[in-house]
This record gives sequence, C-alpha cells and structure tokens, in this order.
Amino acid sequence: MRAKAAQRKLRKRVHKHKKAASEAHWDSDEAYVALGNLNTQMEQVDQQRAAAQVARADDQVVLIGLWEQLETARSEALTATHQWIEANNRAALAEAARNRAKALATQQDHVERDLHQQLAHTQNMVVDLQHEAHYLNNQLHTLLDDEEEDPEM
Repeated sequence: MRAKAAQRKLRKRVHKHKKAASEAHWDSDEAYVALGNLNTQMEQVDQQRAAAQVARADDQVVLIGLWEQLETARSEALTATHQWIEANNRAALAEAARNRAKALATQQDHVERDLHQQLAHTQNMVVDLQHEAHYLNNQLHTLLDDEEEDPEM
C-alpha cells in the first residue's frame, strides 16, 4: 500500500507539475501574445512618428511658402506706401504751384489796377495841362493882341 500511496502521491505531484507546466506554457503563450501586441503597437507608434515627421516636414514647407508670401506682401505694401507718398508729394507740389500762380495772378491784377489808376491820373494831368496850356495860350494871345493894338506900350 505504501507503494500505491507513493505512486498516488507521485501521480498527484506529476499531475500538479504537469498542470503547473501547462499553466506556465499558457502564461508563456500569453506573454508571447502580449509581446507580439506590444511589438505591433511599437511598430504603429514608429509609423505614426514617421508620418508625423513627414507631416511636420510638409508643414515646414507650407510655413516657408507662407513666410515668402508674407514677405512679398510686405514688399508690395511698402512699394504701394512709397507710391502713395510720392503721389501725395506730387499733389502737394501741384497745389503749391497752383497757389503760387494764383498769388502771382492776384499780384499782377493789383499791378494792372495800379497801372490803370496811374494811367488815368496821368491822363487827367495831361488834360489839366492841356487846359492850362490853352488857358495860357489864350492869355498869351490876348496879351499879344493888346500889344498889337497898343504899340506904345
């Protein structure tokens, strides 16, 4: 009986070890599956990282393009501002020239008016002098006539 009991004990132990080995085998299979899943996840992460790097490179290219467009827009805005300033300067110069011409025309009008007044005054003086000359001429003739009538004087 002892031998049978020992055999039973051994069978129980063998069964226990087989069960433990089987469980270990299942655990190891599960560990390999988990390891495979982790490996797959790591590959996916690597692919996502690579895709992100490509996207980042594409974003850099787009950013460079946008930067160039911004610089072009700034340059065009600066050119437009310079042209606007030049147009304003030309308008101001034209306005100043128009004001100078207007002032000169006004000054010329004043000079012409003064000259007309001087001419009118001079003509009046000539008329007065002509009247004076006629008066004196008449007086002279009167004196000469009187002298001819009275030669003794």
